[in-house]
Parts: sequence; structure tokens; C-alpha cells
Amino acid sequence: MKQIKLILSILLCFQLQSLFAQIDNIHLSFKDGTQSSRTMAVSWTSITSCSSILKYGLDRNNLKSVAAVDPIPVSGQKKSFAYKATLENLLPGHTYYYQCEQTCANSTSEVYAFKTPPKVGDKGKICIGVWGDTQNNEGNKTFEVTKTIVDQLLKQPLNFTIHTGDIVENGSVAASWNGFLHTAQPLNAKTPFMPATGNHDVINDNQNVNFQRPFPIFHDLFNLPNDNLNYAYDYGNTHFIAINSGYCAGAAKIDAVLFKPGSAEYKWLEKDLIQAKKNKKIKWIILYDHYPMHAHGVSLVPQWQNQITPLIDKYAIDLVLSGHRHVYERHKAMRGTTILDQPDLHIYDKPMGTVFITNGSAGGSLQGVGGKDMPSMLYTSPQKMYTYALMTIAGKELSYEVYDINGNKIDYFKMIK
Repeated sequence: MKQIKLILSILLCFQLQSLFAQIDNIHLSFKDGTQSSRTMAVSWTSITSCSSILKYGLDRNNLKSVAAVDPIPVSGQKKSFAYKATLENLLPGHTYYYQCEQTCANSTSEVYAFKTPPKVGDKGKICIGVWGDTQNNEGNKTFEVTKTIVDQLLKQPLNFTIHTGDIVENGSVAASWNGFLHTAQPLNAKTPFMPATGNHDVINDNQNVNFQRPFPIFHDLFNLPNDNLNYAYDYGNTHFIAINSGYCAGAAKIDAVLFKPGSAEYKWLEKDLIQAKKNKKIKWIILYDHYPMHAHGVSLVPQWQNQITPLIDKYAIDLVLSGHRHVYERHKAMRGTTILDQPDLHIYDKPMGTVFITNGSAGGSLQGVGGKDMPSMLYTSPQKMYTYALMTIAGKELSYEVYDINGNKIDYFKMIK
């Protein structure tokens, strides 16, 4: 009798695991950059292929609206399918509930909730999680470090997260993408995940026609604005821009660094910056990418710096966030090669330049600290450590706090317009 009960228990456990394993890797993203408060993209994967639905609404117990979703075969995997739904005509500043469902497999996700952004220009407080370089290499093979940081971020009242690239160690490996998205689902299913691509996420072979672009699986899994690589969106009174820095170090050897003046991506970025500067509702402009424009050692690619910083200066971008170096570094405000005075180490009071941050230590193997002797450096971690950051924007003030993996604050600063 005991054996029969044990067998039945095992079978029930297996059935329950199979039921919930059908739908996985759920993540949100803003879809329409100009209408970020009115749209939301919901993406997930499944081992079954059938037309599915996304139910959503303002009442958790009455999900009246339904979006039909068709499967997309995931590149590099025989039994994996991606599902993407874009919800439109949403109300700004409202909490919506949603549930993914595959009727053919009798599988449903739990009910999740997200809050749409306020109307553009709103001066209310917003909180953004900043992380990067979650790649699954030494010390983070199964995203165990990244999971700890996900757990820390889940404690915060986040509106969305920014990722500065190198999401995985090898962008061609489907299992790595599944590992990251599964690990981050508790966070990404509640708060939009807005990543930039890193050199480990893109094709590094300069003989490949898609050199410096992501592997096909990236486009299968994600549903970001514009072309998934270079995109912009508004949240409250802030304009955010994500750009693909490709494989700068390798590209520099053959004069193929992205964003050359006159290139399509350069023209797109300048046009976007012109529009943002003209928009009187926008008070802050924040750009983020993978390769830093100011960094210690080989992480700095001079050609990348020389091509991007003139646009940063011309359009007075307030803050630039990067990854690549698996450390945390904060610089004085800069304009061109001029390093501006900093009377207070923690306050940038109406700076006449741009603040540059490297925030790339949310999982990838830690690197030497270095950089403390750079003339522009205000703070760098005194020892190797994993970090993440919280950025809060309220009206004309921006606060930035950096924490180690245990939630201890290691640095902070404030910017005042």
C-alpha cells in the first residue's frame, strides 16, 4: 500500500511539473517607444506548439481581454517555441493582470501583474533596477549568482530594469538563454526587462554577414522596440536609449566599429536625440550600452569613444550606463576630454557634462578592480564584488545607489538638474 501511494505521489508530482513546465521564460518589455504607456509586450516559451492566448485585464479575477498568440520555432532547439503578444490601447499608470494559456496542452501560467508607465512628462517617482554581465561563466555556470541578485531586486518597488549587455556567455547556445530567462522570470514577468546587447550576445566572426548582430535566437525570444538592438522609449519625464555596441574590440581591428558618422545607426541615434531634446516634457536623457566610453585598461576602445561621445556632448545626455568590465566604476561629469570639478563626491549639482557609470558585475566572473588612478574616477570597488544598482528619478533629481550581492550599499550619488 505504501509503495502504491509513493508511486501515485511521484506520478502526481511529475504531472504537475509537466503542467507548469509547458509555459516558461515569461518576460515583459515595452514595445512602442513613443507609446510606452499604452503598450506592453509579453513573451514566453513552451515545449508545445499550438495557438495560445494571453488573458489580461484590470481585475485579477476577471481577465476579460484576450490576445491570440501563434508559436514561433526557436532557432537551435528542436522542441521549443516562442510566443509573443503585444497588448495595445492600455491605460497609463494602471495595474494590469495577465495569464498565459495553452489550451491544447491544458497549461496555464500563474496570474502576474504589471503597471503601465504614466503619461510622458509625469514627474512622479520611478525606480529602475540596473544590472549587467549576467553571463553564465566561471562562478555563475547555472546563473546561481544572478539568481541571488534577482532575489535582491525583487525586494524593490521597481518599474522596470535596464540590462547593460552580456546577458549570456555565448549567444549561440539556446540553453544559456533558457537558463537566464528561467532564472529571471520571477522579476521579468512583473517588471519590463529592457536590455542592451553585449559582445557575448552577438556574432563575433567578422566573416559572417551578420557580424556584431545577435544570433537568430535572440530575435526569436525578445520583443523590444524598433529592431531589438537600437531603440528608445519614454518613462515619465525621462527618455531612455539602448544601443548595440557590438564586438568593439574585434571590430576596431578591421575598422568596423558601429555608429560611424553617416551610418544608418548613427543617423537613427542623432534623429532620436534631436526629437528628445525638442520634447519639453522630457527632462532627462539616459543612454545605455555595453562597451564603456570611459574605462580602465583594454576595456576602452578609443574608436568607440571617439564616435559616440561627440553625440553625447552635442545633445547633453545626462547619464551613460555601460557594462563589459565586471566591476563598478563611477566617473566625474565630463564634457569631451574635459573633466569637471566635483566639490561634493556624492552630488552632481547641475553638471555641465555627462556622468559615466560602469555597472557590469551581476554574475560574470569578477575582474581586477583597477581604474582608481584614472583622473576622472570618483569611485571604484575596492575589491572584487558582484553588484547591482537602483536608480530613482523624481522631477529634477536622480538618485543612484549601488549594492553588493548581500544588499549592502557600497556607493551612492545624486544628480540635480
